[in-house]
Amino acid sequence: MYKKLLSGVLAAAMVVGGAAYAAQPQTAADAASAPKPKYTFSMNGASKKVVGVARKGDTASGGTGNTKTGVLPTANKKAKLQYKKGKHGKALYISRTVGGKAASMGAELKGVKLGNGSWTVSFWVKPETDLSNFMAMFFTGSHITDPKNTKWLSITKDSWLDNKSNSPTIWSHSVSNGKNDQFPWYGHQDKKGKWTADLAVSKGKWTHITLVVNTKKTSWDKKGYCEYGTKGKKGYVKSYHAWTYVNGKLFGNGTVAKGTMSNSNKFFLGLNAWDTGFKGYIDDVKLWNKALSPKQVKAIAK
Repeated sequence: MYKKLLSGVLAAAMVVGGAAYAAQPQTAADAASAPKPKYTFSMNGASKKVVGVARKGDTASGGTGNTKTGVLPTANKKAKLQYKKGKHGKALYISRTVGGKAASMGAELKGVKLGNGSWTVSFWVKPETDLSNFMAMFFTGSHITDPKNTKWLSITKDSWLDNKSNSPTIWSHSVSNGKNDQFPWYGHQDKKGKWTADLAVSKGKWTHITLVVNTKKTSWDKKGYCEYGTKGKKGYVKSYHAWTYVNGKLFGNGTVAKGTMSNSNKFFLGLNAWDTGFKGYIDDVKLWNKALSPKQVKAIAK
C-alpha cells in the first residue's frame, strides 16, 4: 500500500488520561462486568462463518501491485484454512499458501454487523514470520476498492516513527464522494503521551490485542472525540477516539477516520486489499457493538 503520512500530529491524539484509567486496579466485580461479545469466533475448527480468501492477480512478492484501488479478497477454495494448537484449544492458522504455492491469503468473517457506532474487537495473535509494513492482522471496511468512497481500518505494523518498528499500529482511511479525505494513524505512546515505537507483536509469541473505537462521551472518555494533525492545516482530522490495548494494558490511543464501521463492512483476518498477507496464528476473535471500558478490556485479556 502506498504510504501517505500526514504532518503535524497533535498532542491531542495522544491523550494521557487513558493511561491513568487503564492503570486502575481490577476487582472481581470488574472481571464479572465484561459483557458478552456480539460475535465470537473461537477458531476451534472449521466454520461456515470463517472462509478462506485470496486476491486475484497478486504479484510474486505477495502484494497486488495496485496502489490505486487494490483488489478485494474473495472466497477461494484453494486458500485452505487450517486449525492447529492455539492459545486456547485450537487456533486459525494462515499458511500463506494458495493451491500449495506461496501466495497471500487470509480469512473472511461472515455475518458480522456492528452498526455505525462504537465498537470493539479483540483477538490473540502469534505471527510465524516477522510482520512487514502494512501487513494486516485485522482489516475491515466498506467500498474498499472505490478510491472515491473507500472506508477502512487496519490493525497492522509500521516503521514510520524514527524508522523503528511499531505494532500494533491503527491505520484508517475514509473518503466520501471524493471529498473529506481522512487518513489518520497512531501507534504506541508512553504514559506521558510521547510517541515511541514499540514492537509488541513479534514472531513466535502470543499477544492479545484489543481495539476500542468510541464515538461518544463516556465516563472514561470525557470528550468522545480525538484530533489528528493541526487544525486548519492539510490532513487535520477531528473524529472518533480509539484505544489500543496489548495484553490488557494501554498501548496507544488516537484518531480513527469517520465512517469506517457500518453494517456494510467486510471483515478480514490476515489480509487487506493491497499488501503481503500475514502468516501465523489467530485465536479467539471477539467483536462487540459497543466500546469496552479499560477495566472491561483488562478482564477479557486472559
